[in-house]
Amino acid sequence: MSVYLDNAAACPCDSDTIDFYRAVMVRFFANQESMGFHGAECACALKESGLRLSAALCGADTGSLIWTNTGTGALLTAVEGAVYHTRKGDIVTSPLEHPALESVLRRVAQREGRALHFCKAGRDGQLDLDSLEAVLNENTALLAVHHVQSETGTLQDLKAIRGILDRKAPNAVFLADTIQSIGKIRVPWTEARLDIMTLSGQKIGCPSGGALVYRPVLDKSMKRIRTLEHRIGRCVPAAAMTVANHLSELLLEIDENAVYAAELKDTLRTCLEEEGVKYRLTVKASRSSPYILHMTLPPYQGAILTRALHEYRISVAPGSACESEGGGSPALRAMGYPPNETYCALRVSTWADNTVEEMRIFSKALAECLRKY
Repeated sequence: MSVYLDNAAACPCDSDTIDFYRAVMVRFFANQESMGFHGAECACALKESGLRLSAALCGADTGSLIWTNTGTGALLTAVEGAVYHTRKGDIVTSPLEHPALESVLRRVAQREGRALHFCKAGRDGQLDLDSLEAVLNENTALLAVHHVQSETGTLQDLKAIRGILDRKAPNAVFLADTIQSIGKIRVPWTEARLDIMTLSGQKIGCPSGGALVYRPVLDKSMKRIRTLEHRIGRCVPAAAMTVANHLSELLLEIDENAVYAAELKDTLRTCLEEEGVKYRLTVKASRSSPYILHMTLPPYQGAILTRALHEYRISVAPGSACESEGGGSPALRAMGYPPNETYCALRVSTWADNTVEEMRIFSKALAECLRKY
């Protein structure tokens, strides 16, 4: 038996999703940008899928949508489109962003000659709202921050951030990296008046596919990234259609699924304590995604423990999938952790098919790894 607890990196596909993907791949195989009949048929199906997904995510406050192949592609398109739309002005972000977002922000800022400002973060993983308010001003063109932090699972208050943005930079574009939240918890698209949100199919149990949803005023600037500048690849029609179908179904059960994830998280903590594992919870359960439990186990290094768990056929992560090698956790450093402790983290992330028994198996295996460390 194997236990998969790295769902923040990618979730497994269930059989119904695989069957749907196979069916639409057989029918909608053509290039949707081709003028031929089959291409036009694909384009029509993609448009319908986009409208369906946008309505499911946004309700009456419908946004426009662009399909991508990955979450990274969605973030790249979002930043490039927002920067083109604003034409000038500063960019503000945090030191806790996923490398895919931070990297494109740095590239664009350097290329366009724009200032890039970072607000501070607290020990609890929350953005320091006083610091954020201090770096925002009337010259701010883009604010790009996460909803759920990809490593620690910290949940940011996007509505409070919108309130600060309205006071200090009311004309700025508000980009929320919602890749770890869409399909898992509710995203305050309307309440926080988000301008852009992003998603990845692999984070919700699809083979591939991604998208960004945005306010219609940004439509021309966003679409040129693919149609005129070709900075992102053409999305695979079957992948996009599968994301739309699967996510629409997930949204119908989002609250029930989140409750189950929270129960698993509580069970995991109980099991760890029963096994005598001495860990430190990075973020309080009330301030984090129910799908992610992030802990430190000093002096034991997360990367070594992750590899040791291979013996038990268990997958977890020492940090975000893109930051698991080559140094301590940048997120923990930004949160003020001592340098040696930034190497000592484990991220356990669940999905709908994980079980209570798997929490017990993992906890017992981790305890054995610590004894043999």
